[in-house]
Amino acid sequence: MFHFFSNTTEGGSKDPALRLEKRFINYLISFPFARKARSKADGVEDEEKEQRRKLLEVERLNYEERDRKAQARQRFSDRVSEELHEEIYHRALETIEDGDYVRERLIPLPEKLPELLDTLSLKAASMRRIESLVQGMDWFHTGLLRTVNQPPFIDRNKQVKLDNLRVAMSFVGTENLRLLAPAYIMQNWLPPSTHPFTLFRRKVWEHSLGTAIAAHNIAVERKLKDPILAYTMGMFHELGKIALTKLYLKLFDEVQREFAMASVNDKSPERHNALVQLTPDEHFLRDLMLEKDKEVSYLVAEGWGLKRVPVSKHLLAFTQANRTTPKYDSDYAEVLAQANAYCEFRMMREVDLASLEEGKRILNKYSVSAETVARLNNVSLKRPPIIVPD
Repeated sequence: MFHFFSNTTEGGSKDPALRLEKRFINYLISFPFARKARSKADGVEDEEKEQRRKLLEVERLNYEERDRKAQARQRFSDRVSEELHEEIYHRALETIEDGDYVRERLIPLPEKLPELLDTLSLKAASMRRIESLVQGMDWFHTGLLRTVNQPPFIDRNKQVKLDNLRVAMSFVGTENLRLLAPAYIMQNWLPPSTHPFTLFRRKVWEHSLGTAIAAHNIAVERKLKDPILAYTMGMFHELGKIALTKLYLKLFDEVQREFAMASVNDKSPERHNALVQLTPDEHFLRDLMLEKDKEVSYLVAEGWGLKRVPVSKHLLAFTQANRTTPKYDSDYAEVLAQANAYCEFRMMREVDLASLEEGKRILNKYSVSAETVARLNNVSLKRPPIIVPD
C-alpha cells in the first residue's frame, strides 16, 4: 500500500510463517483489521463483489454512479495519505537513528534500572541493596504490593495485608523478584493510550508475558544455564513495537497538523478536508513494525549497559537472523524465536485467526518439537512461573 517501505514488509507472501507473523501484528493493532485482512487474503471480499454484481441492472447503474464519485474522493484521499505517511516514514527513520531519543523519550529508562537488573542476577543479592535501588520507582512498589496481597501468595480468606516494601520483598524472595521485576518494568513502559489502536496495550502485554513464560519453559527443557535470562528477553523483545507505536502516533499528529496548515496557506480546501479526515493507518503501523521493530528493541536494550544480564547480546542475535531461514548464533536467541512463534500462534488460534496447519508450519520453521508444544499447551501464559514460599 505504501511504496516507500522495503520489500521485507510485503515480501514473504509465499512463506506461510511470514504471513502468519504479519497477521499477528495486524491482530496486535486491531482485531477487526486482522479479520478483514485475513478475509481479503482468503477471497471473502471477492465473494462480496460477486454478490454486488448480481444486483438488478437499474440498482447496479445507480450504485456505480454513486460509487464512481466515492471512488474519486477515495483516490484523492489515498494520494494525500500517501504523501503524509511518506513524510512520517522518513521522520521515523531519522528519529530511531537517535538511540538516546528512543531511550529517553519513547522507552524512558529509570536511572537505577540497569543496576537493579544486574543486582537481581546475583545469588547473594542483598534485600537492603535492592530496596535502595527501587526507591522512587512507585510502579515497582505498587506492583509488588499488589502481587503479594493476591493469590497465590495470600489466601483470600485471610484478612492480613502486607503494606511494607521490605517485608514484601523478603516474603517473595530474590528468585521471584527476578521474574517479577521485568514484568513490572514492562508494564511501566506500556503506553497509557494508543487510540485508535485501543487493544494494542493489552495485546502487546499479553504477548510479552506469554513469550517470556514460554521462553523460560523452553530454556528449562533445553537445560540452558539461565532460564530467567530467556524469560527477561521474552518480556522485553516487543519494546520495539511499543516505541514505534508511540512514535507513529506522535508523528502523525505533528505532520497532519503541519500539512493542514500548509493547505490553508495554499488555499486548498479539498486537500485540507482530506487531511483533517485522515486517521492513523493500520497498514502503515504494521509495515513499520515489520521493518523496524526488532532493530528498535535491540537499540533500546543495547543502551542499558547491563553488565551481568546480556539481554542486548542475545537480542542482537535474534534480530540478525534471516527471516526466511532463521539460524541463530545464540541458544537464547533461538529459544526466544521459538517462544515468540508459539505464543503468536496460540494467541491467534484462540480467536480463530490461525489454523492448525498454519501453526504446524510456523512451529516447524522454528524447530519447535511436538513434545515441546504438547507441554506448553498445558502451561498458563498469564502468570509468571513464581515459586510460592511455604
